[in-house]
Amino acid sequence: MKINYVIKKALLSEKAYIQMEKGVYTFMVDKNASKSEIKKAVEGQFKTKVKKVNVLGKAAKSKKVTGTRKEVLTGSGKKAVVYLVAGENIAMLSPKKESKAQKAPKEIKEVKTKEKKSGLLSKLKKSDKNKKEQEK
Repeated sequence: MKINYVIKKALLSEKAYIQMEKGVYTFMVDKNASKSEIKKAVEGQFKTKVKKVNVLGKAAKSKKVTGTRKEVLTGSGKKAVVYLVAGENIAMLSPKKESKAQKAPKEIKEVKTKEKKSGLLSKLKKSDKNKKEQEK
């Protein structure tokens, strides 16, 4: 099997992001791929060293198509959990960390919203004051 067709997609979920911090990545792979082929594919595509690979089958789920009486099987395939050597990571898939520069503007926005007075009564009071000034 060609290495280009082994990995179908990366699985990205909350659990997967937590595992990525430890150097564990999850991929959907071809049904006929072996552990050694998956290891070669990950090392070739992402230029990393793989420690070990765990493989498990993912069962299909049946879903009903709305407006018809048909049921369709979805989500079947083979899932590979790839453990990288300590210190290695895949930059393309790793979660991005928030920088300090992004946090500063949020604090400024909060200060601006506290200074503004908005509400029905404040608008009525302003309009009443404007009318009295115009009458004088």
